[in-house]
Amino acid sequence: MIYDDIGSFPLPKGVTREWVEKNVHSKEYEEIVQRAFLMKVNAGVECPNYPQFRDMVKQFMEIIRNYQEDAYLVMKSEAKIVELEYVVKIHSDPIRVCVTGPFELYVKEFGTVIYDDVLENLAKSVARFVENALEYPNVECVSLDEPSLGLNPDLQPTDEQLRLAFEHIDFDVDVQIHLHAPIFYERLLEVETIDVIGVESAKDPSALDIIDAEELESHEKKLRVGVARSDIDGIIAEFNERHGVNAWENEELIVRAINEVESPDVIKERIERAYDKFGDLIAYIGPDCGLFSFPSQEAATALLKNVRRAIDLWTT
Repeated sequence: MIYDDIGSFPLPKGVTREWVEKNVHSKEYEEIVQRAFLMKVNAGVECPNYPQFRDMVKQFMEIIRNYQEDAYLVMKSEAKIVELEYVVKIHSDPIRVCVTGPFELYVKEFGTVIYDDVLENLAKSVARFVENALEYPNVECVSLDEPSLGLNPDLQPTDEQLRLAFEHIDFDVDVQIHLHAPIFYERLLEVETIDVIGVESAKDPSALDIIDAEELESHEKKLRVGVARSDIDGIIAEFNERHGVNAWENEELIVRAINEVESPDVIKERIERAYDKFGDLIAYIGPDCGLFSFPSQEAATALLKNVRRAIDLWTT
């Protein structure tokens, strides 16, 4: 099992997304990205994602819209992730790359009525972002983030549309799909280009009950299992109720809440339960989702460190 993270991360205090959008290509932003990436590395993440500070749809759709070779087909020369370019300058070990998936891009742009030709061009655009990312030899995992696939009840793609969305993303690295609900997992078993199905199961352990290990194995798929909660509001609410405090008012209490509610021992128990059910079918583990909603980089790092300690406890 490889320890990775989903991608998003809190910005430093005083820096906003609005500032980032205006300064993406500045030296100051490059240094912000590099410092945050090293926080992940130093916390023990084995295959860290570039720090995703920008809106997950806007980050890609603005490039696609502004540099179209055809309708919603981005020019390959422009399909680049600047944050990745910044981190490869300082890191030669394995890196994970999150790209917003074609369905998520489509839904945010057009809604849930799917026109196959546009969906396919968006899929080809995603593939071009991936292809350019793989110019860096230490990119060893690519993840397609598809929160609406399973969460939005109006999004009901056909099997042919699932094929159109993902068949172009066919590369010789681990291709994950990050689902926020596992409803579509069975149909994705038939998509040959997807290697690893990501399941958020720390907050909702019952999500793993939906997954059938024999089906996974027969389709030669692996799992990425969420073993640490990333719902910081819920974590702090639970801590506040236990102790009759308001941790939001104190940075030290926030970190204490994370260390208590999401302790290494708690996370270790989740790893054990998942491994007992799926064994070596688990290829990746880490937090359920991204950590952008955490109130500080220090708080997010505390969770990442606890996952590292939990893995070390489990393996010793």
